[in-house]
Amino acid sequence: MEAKTVASKAILQRPEDAKSPRRILVRSLLKSRNQLRKKYGALRAECKRWRNQAAAVERSREGWRGRAVASEARAKETREALEGLQLQRGEFRRQMAEQEAELNELRARLDAADSAKKN
Repeated sequence: MEAKTVASKAILQRPEDAKSPRRILVRSLLKSRNQLRKKYGALRAECKRWRNQAAAVERSREGWRGRAVASEARAKETREALEGLQLQRGEFRRQMAEQEAELNELRARLDAADSAKKN
């Protein structure tokens, strides 16, 4: 078999043949511009939404952090007050034990005095 070579034929004879008419170019460029504007507008809106969300999260986080710090401070004050009350209770118990011992001693003396009077 014999291979036949076909000479490549230039499709365009002149560069002007490759140019699109201006009316078609304008419509195509306007369409492309409008699509890019729409895409950019959507991206800008999404970016703004994310920025607002991040700001809201930060505000919320700061609020929770403030409440947590305040709760910790209140808990510390409560613990300190409880420790103070426990110390006070221990002191009162000690005083009560002393007073009970003194009362028992006085009762014993009174009983001894009463039994001495009866005899």
